[in-house]
Amino acid sequence: MRIAHLSRIRGPADGGISLIVEEMSSAQRRASALVAAEQAVIHWLAEPDDLAVDLRRFAPDLAHVHGLWSHPNRLLPRWPQLPAVIAPQGMLDPWALEQSRWRKRLAWRLFERGNLRRAGAVQALSGAELEAIRARGIRSPVAIIPNAVSLPVLEAPPPRPTMTPWSMGEERVLLFLSRFHEKKGLDPLLRAWQAVNSDAARHGWRLVLVGYGDQGRLAERVAAAQRRGELAGVEVLGPCFGAVKQDCFTSASAFVLPSFSEGLPMAALEAMAHRLPCLLSPACNLPSAFSAGAALKAESEAPALAAALCRLFALSPAERGAMGAAGRQLVAEHYSWPRVAEQTLRLYSWILGGGTPPPFVDLGPARS
Repeated sequence: MRIAHLSRIRGPADGGISLIVEEMSSAQRRASALVAAEQAVIHWLAEPDDLAVDLRRFAPDLAHVHGLWSHPNRLLPRWPQLPAVIAPQGMLDPWALEQSRWRKRLAWRLFERGNLRRAGAVQALSGAELEAIRARGIRSPVAIIPNAVSLPVLEAPPPRPTMTPWSMGEERVLLFLSRFHEKKGLDPLLRAWQAVNSDAARHGWRLVLVGYGDQGRLAERVAAAQRRGELAGVEVLGPCFGAVKQDCFTSASAFVLPSFSEGLPMAALEAMAHRLPCLLSPACNLPSAFSAGAALKAESEAPALAAALCRLFALSPAERGAMGAAGRQLVAEHYSWPRVAEQTLRLYSWILGGGTPPPFVDLGPARS
């Protein structure tokens, strides 16, 4: 099989989809010989001006499109006979659809609805995303295949990190690591932190916000609040990648992501892979983290989020350790790249060759 992975991303600064495309294509290359007789040749096209020329030159058997509303999606109608898997990556979530609403409505009418209806399959990251896809009237087969992360090798006891962007101290660090975007729940997080500031100080916690994407506005806002005597114990830092990001996870004591809208957040999976207890909103689409005891539910409203923070502060080291171990096991069993690579390759083979659909495919009302 010749598979073209299409997305608009150019690198890590464009968000989690960058990591997803890179890691998925690598995992598929490693797994292809183990799952099927055909070899999967993966080609990552990241949106050069001559994307159409590159696509014709590569002549793929199937395209796997990551995300919506972008240049690769506009190109798909030129190749109506090219089988495609389209992964919305949370972009059909009702909250997400309300952002830049008119532009998305136009794109939906012009090309995106047709793309999804013609697709060999749509990739949903969770059951909630399957429901969002069906709610838009899409009757194509939907494969529920989550995002994944690579499990880091963790030492016991862990070495003292040397590359964290914050100063090391005796306080416990609650880490937020993501884009600085309104959908990530930063406003209610800061309001909640201010409400529980005395509890945080008494229990020895501080909040470190690591991210990018807002041209420094969040850092200015926090600095202004601190000049007024508010938001003590909050530090805002720039983006971290590679070994520095690994040290951020290694040196933190817990992770928080109170998003209003997500597909399946890579940062939350990475945090659990690093054995961090998590505070996650239901919109992170990780109900298994709550049922496994790996995360506390942190609604995206300040009062409920403040209560969740107080529950975290009250946990003993043994309780936090048990949550972290549960998260690590959950990721290893359900969100690993070897598992996802095997599932995607099975999906491609079914789309191209027919036969019995894989068990993770919902055929939809048109084909049930």
